[in-house]
Amino acid sequence: MSTQFEATASAFLEEYWRLKPVEATNAGVYRYNHTLPDWSEAGQAARLDWRNRYRALFAGPGLAANASEELDRKVALAELAYFEIEDEWQWLRKAPAFYVEEAMNGINYLLSRPDPASSQAEKDEQLVSRLSQVPGLLAQGKANLRAEFIPPEFIEIGLVAVRGGTTFIKGLDLSSIRGAEEVRGQALAALADYEAFVRQIAPGGSFATGPELFERILRERHGLDLTPRQLYDLGDQTARELQGRLEALARQIDSSRTWQQIVEELKAAHPTRDTLLQTYWDEAIKAKSFVEAHNLVRIPAGDVFEVRPTASFLRATMPLGHFEQTPPFSPTDNLGVLYITPIDPTLPESRQQELLSAHCFTAVRAICLHETFPGHHLQLWRAKLEGSPIRRQFRSTLYVEGWALYCEELMEEAGFFDTPALSIWQLKNSMWRAVRMMLDTGLRTGQLTLDQATQLLVERAGLEPNTARGENLRYATSPTQPSSYMLGRNRIVELRKLYQAKQKEAFQVADFHDRLLAYSSVSPAFIPDDL
Repeated sequence: MSTQFEATASAFLEEYWRLKPVEATNAGVYRYNHTLPDWSEAGQAARLDWRNRYRALFAGPGLAANASEELDRKVALAELAYFEIEDEWQWLRKAPAFYVEEAMNGINYLLSRPDPASSQAEKDEQLVSRLSQVPGLLAQGKANLRAEFIPPEFIEIGLVAVRGGTTFIKGLDLSSIRGAEEVRGQALAALADYEAFVRQIAPGGSFATGPELFERILRERHGLDLTPRQLYDLGDQTARELQGRLEALARQIDSSRTWQQIVEELKAAHPTRDTLLQTYWDEAIKAKSFVEAHNLVRIPAGDVFEVRPTASFLRATMPLGHFEQTPPFSPTDNLGVLYITPIDPTLPESRQQELLSAHCFTAVRAICLHETFPGHHLQLWRAKLEGSPIRRQFRSTLYVEGWALYCEELMEEAGFFDTPALSIWQLKNSMWRAVRMMLDTGLRTGQLTLDQATQLLVERAGLEPNTARGENLRYATSPTQPSSYMLGRNRIVELRKLYQAKQKEAFQVADFHDRLLAYSSVSPAFIPDDL
């Protein structure tokens, strides 16, 4: 028999999925596969009503009956608070790419994450239904967007998303689906109209949230008692410490060269455009074997993993790639996917080489353990198997990214980095994550322009200029996400030290990981010291 909290949580999630059907498909909830979200005024009012009702319910006394339910309550309230902050930031008024990505993801998830219980005819019907709703969703975007809120950078992101979406829709194989060509044509016409609309916008807004909203996200969503100034100073201090370690390690490797010169030399050895994805796959397998051989983190049976190219409409804000977890509510779809952004063969040769250098063999090894084993894929696989429904649906970037950064250090500690070059690369990556805290704060509070932030990434973290700019375009759309790596890692390291002090000689790192991963993907700030 379910508790009052479980009944409330179940109703809360069901209504969330109904209001956000694309997210429902991504999560492995297939009941709403035939619809796209409604971002009209009526649809926004329905979301506001849902948010207010459940915020009052979860904030009320006596709902949570035990520690697990109390943790779920905190997670739900944190997400509801962020939805409110996002509205205050005027996200729906300022982000042209949002509506394109909603529409394209709605179709992409149907193809990459099909409902295993549906017949092919039902899958075709769902695809045509969502494709037919693309014009309506883009029309809602046109009605919602306001030039005075839109930053110039978001125009750039929106136009790249439209071009990518157009390529994606044109490339769909619809030959066997009756009536699909007509709706494809309507969707393409809507995308062309939307592109023309975005092009004529005279942007007058900023992507900055302002310090007050930024601090509210840190406090209300992540449970962190930090001001923007404190976050910036933490990033600066951490970056300076890592700079010293990088310089010391570089002297050990070759006293005649700086760490930046050593890194540039490492970039020269990289896969080809054609072998890029296979290189990532091979390194992921090596990382998994190492984790199992050294008993670092328990890997439950049944997971599946692939490497795929990033969807075309996402490449503006994903210049290198991204990870997509196994759907947390699909009992039969256990696939995690590492998406790698392919090298566009139409780019100038110099730009292609620059992008390939970002995927040098040393970088690939570090990226794979972060994204796959023991990083994102393994952590989110465990969360799917062990988390409550609320904790499976809503995941904290502080936990997910903090865990993956912690895993980079864990693998070095365990001996996976078998050359000094890998160690210097890992330190460089940590430097990048520290500088991100400075960028996150500067971009959010309006103290840094995109160009200034890009220069900071180039100078202090050693990124290529174009890659750095692409990264900052992503940071501009996602407040606190850039800071989550180092913030989450710091809390995980703190929890490990506390657990190790308590266990003394009986400490086993795998035991600590079992206890930590049992919390699923909540903000590490919500995890008690005695875990």
